[in-house]
Amino acid sequence: MTAQKKIHKDILYFVLSIIAVLEISPVVITLLNSLRTNSEIKTAAIGFPSVPQFSNYLKAWNIGGYAQAFLNSLIISCTASCIVLAASILSGYFLARIKCRFTRLLHVYYGFSLSISTFSFLVPLYFYFSRMNLVNSRLGIILIYTATNLPFNIILAATFISEIPRTLDEAAIIDGCSTYQLIGKIIFPLAKPLITTILLIVFVSTWNEFTLANTFLQLPEIKTAATKYVFFVGERGSDLSLIYSAGIITMIPIVGIFLLLQNYFIEGLTSGSIK
Repeated sequence: MTAQKKIHKDILYFVLSIIAVLEISPVVITLLNSLRTNSEIKTAAIGFPSVPQFSNYLKAWNIGGYAQAFLNSLIISCTASCIVLAASILSGYFLARIKCRFTRLLHVYYGFSLSISTFSFLVPLYFYFSRMNLVNSRLGIILIYTATNLPFNIILAATFISEIPRTLDEAAIIDGCSTYQLIGKIIFPLAKPLITTILLIVFVSTWNEFTLANTFLQLPEIKTAATKYVFFVGERGSDLSLIYSAGIITMIPIVGIFLLLQNYFIEGLTSGSIK
């Protein structure tokens, strides 16, 4: 390695280290403050707890009603993730294998839909959903999350599947497999990184989503974890220790899932990246 390349590499590592510190610092501060008393936080905004207050988490969980909020988020996020996964794999397969003007048009359509802001369809969507009694309904928000997450994941699936050799399809068809059997027995086993990536992307985005959930889920008993946290902050704004504890509670599922699946997630993104 030449001296110039070594300098460039050192600079890159230095910049990445700074970015990592900036990204991790808010989480570390939140974690430390969640273990401190309210008076300690008001005395010094950043610091270590004199005595870790693990009871803060139990208080925040009970006062904030997080048991129901977590259940709502799990039902909504898991259902939307599974629907998006199935639809993305099926649509992505046909986009990858069928080459015609219509499929190229779909690629453009899905790419264009990614640029549409949520606020552009929020009012008309609320109007029609209220007429169909889908406001304050898990089904309603699941349909919205499914629609908003499909375009990107269909493109991701199509790009990934296009890298799987067509000879495998031809061999399966010769053996008597139908199209859906081919997808289930050939594509799905080979697309494990893609499957993990799609599930993780959709689960994280729906778990953390606030604008749509706050608009379409207004009843307290049907609120998700993200909206419940904002509601909790509004009610307990003076007790900073509980606010930080509630923030950690809200983040734990996402951080835990990502740490467990990060290798598959990275492999899925790199394998399905656009050439």
